[in-house]
Amino acid sequence: MSRILVAASPVYGHFAPLNRVAGFLAGRGHDVTLLSHGRFREEAEAGVRYEAFTGAAGADLEQAFTSAERMAVPAGPQRFAWDMRNLFVTAMAPQHHDVQRLLAEAAGEPVVLVYETGFLGAMPALFGAPGPRPAAAIGLGPVSFTLSSIDTAPFGMGLPPDASEEGRARNQEANAFMQGQLLGPAQELFVRTLAELGVTVTEAPFFLDSTVLKADRFLQLSVEELSYRRSDTPAHVRFVGTLPPSDEIGELPAWWPEVAAAEQVVVVTQGTIANQDFGELIEPTLEGLADFPGLVVAATGRPGEVDGVPANARVAEFVPFDALLPHADVLVTNGGFGAVQQALRNGVPIVAAGISEEKLENNVRLAATGAAVDLGTDRPAAIDVRKAVDELLGTTSYRQNAQRLAAQYAAVDAFAEIERALAELTAR
Repeated sequence: MSRILVAASPVYGHFAPLNRVAGFLAGRGHDVTLLSHGRFREEAEAGVRYEAFTGAAGADLEQAFTSAERMAVPAGPQRFAWDMRNLFVTAMAPQHHDVQRLLAEAAGEPVVLVYETGFLGAMPALFGAPGPRPAAAIGLGPVSFTLSSIDTAPFGMGLPPDASEEGRARNQEANAFMQGQLLGPAQELFVRTLAELGVTVTEAPFFLDSTVLKADRFLQLSVEELSYRRSDTPAHVRFVGTLPPSDEIGELPAWWPEVAAAEQVVVVTQGTIANQDFGELIEPTLEGLADFPGLVVAATGRPGEVDGVPANARVAEFVPFDALLPHADVLVTNGGFGAVQQALRNGVPIVAAGISEEKLENNVRLAATGAAVDLGTDRPAAIDVRKAVDELLGTTSYRQNAQRLAAQYAAVDAFAEIERALAELTAR
């Protein structure tokens, strides 16, 4: 059995899948430590030793997402760039110090580091910074695949792929703009921080590429089509599907029997980050579907009153999607990667309406599969949501494409692929 350090950014959508991976590995008999924010401690899986970030690494990113400074930046690529520099790259050095502390505790015993795309604290050791280093590293992708490609525009710009000669020229120009200008300040901070930590490489790769390229194995928790098929994906990258449904469903609301009894169910969510204003998506959806001849379920993701709840709607702070989505006919979402994956795994077509964080990119990729309608805004009109729902329900190709993707998810066992990668690396 192996000694494993699992590390996740202090954002729930990054932490939750890494927590499940940690629990799976502990259940297989490995010695597993999970490093993330202290407020997640009570959610740690059984058998996992939990370590909280210390010092500046312990900043609460989910509070930072609602800061006045951040909200003053226009949603879309500009806010994405702000997030990358101020929330993720800035956290690299303090996260690295926590990784070093835990690697040092192993006293020379080999440790496999398992980290996720947003956890840049893994990078200094993998670039050769002085101090303890992991024996091997497995990167996991619980968010959209970020690696640059000659066949696609850069992650974060929300442009469709184009592998033609003209398209590749566009992609090269767009990648240069993204890396040198839009995300230039974040990249400069990334390179400077590596140097301050003792890394001696003369030219560090783009930071969004580094978390993929520096892993011995990188396992994207999705199917390849949702990341665009590319001609230049490295051999150590594998698309392993999403994690299976949890055995622990949790408490169901008192009105749950109505879900099973409904002829049609539409689910709406704004996720766990961009949910400060229910007027962006939840309330327009409830308004637009007020006379919908089925049940509308709104999962708010936080406490708070929702205005204008019609008779055909049920609202809850939390509804377990592993139980709910098998009953759903449509998901209306701002494009959070976790909800999108769960819907597609169940063959549910999607109305997407979001451009903040990585959602601009997520939703363009999603629409390209033919399983979704992308409304291209954070705040759609009620009538536009209704038209999109009606289009999905009235056009068979959307559900057919969602079911085609569901078959791709069903063909891959993410936990088995994680265990296979671990076995390959520890047998060396």
